[in-house]
This record gives sequence, C-alpha cells and structure tokens, in this order.
Amino acid sequence: MSGTPSIVNLLRIWIGLIGMVAVGSTIRCFIAPNYAYEMIFSIDQNNVSALTSRLFGVWTFLSGVVRVMCAFDLHNRSLYHLTLFTFVLALVYFVSEVFIYKTAKLESAGILAPLLISSSTIVLMLVGYWFVETEDLRAKLGDENESLVTKAKKKK
Repeated sequence: MSGTPSIVNLLRIWIGLIGMVAVGSTIRCFIAPNYAYEMIFSIDQNNVSALTSRLFGVWTFLSGVVRVMCAFDLHNRSLYHLTLFTFVLALVYFVSEVFIYKTAKLESAGILAPLLISSSTIVLMLVGYWFVETEDLRAKLGDENESLVTKAKKKK
C-alpha cells in the first residue's frame, strides 16, 4: 500500500469495516428473530416475521461479503462497481421503507445509521474513482489465444 494515496487506504479500510459490521448484523438476524422488528421495521410488528429477519440477514450477509472482497481487491473495477451498487441498493431500500411503505421510522438507529453510512460511502466511492487505479489482470497475462497457437505450433 506504499505509494497509494491516503484516500484509497481510507476507502479500503472503511469498506472493509462496513462489510464486517454487515456480517455481524447478519448473525443478529439469525440469533434474534425480533431483531428486524426491534431495529428497523418498528412501526408494525405484523409486517415482520422471523422469515423477514432471516431474509434481511441473508441480504445483509451477501452485501457484507461483497464489501469485504472489494476492500481486499479495491482495484478490480467490476467488484468496485458491484460494491457501489450494494450501497445504492441499501440507500434505496431504506428510503423506500421509510417514505413509501412507511414500515420504519426515520428516527430509529436501525434506519438512520444505514442511511448515513450508505450515502456517505456512495460519495466516498464516487470520489474514489479519481484515485483508485484500475488493474486489468488480463492485460498482464497477454493474449491467451496467441499463447495457445504458439503451443500448438511447438508441438508440431
């Protein structure tokens, strides 16, 4: 990481930390079936079941894993885009639950924290486009078709 701009290191640490928090949240969704109701969907308990909590946990786990993978391989542009999309999806999801479906209160920590984290991370990742260099591993390997033709010619 030497020679890497500090914003890239900050972004890597931030995304990794948020990914690990998501994995921890997943564990809570499976251990405490009322977690989704208590922390997020606190307006009407009839909208939330143990199944809802587990589904939310699986979605959160998938997002967390993608984010941790991005923290390790920040220069992979496809993974970077996918990670950015997980934050956009989270933002849209929580905003819609508050303002469209009205199943959650904006004042609750289970809503306010994801809204702040996802929106600030989206901004950080968009700024990161100017600092994170893209690394195309395929370019290092060369043309695989050419190497296959060369090997075939050597066999003859």
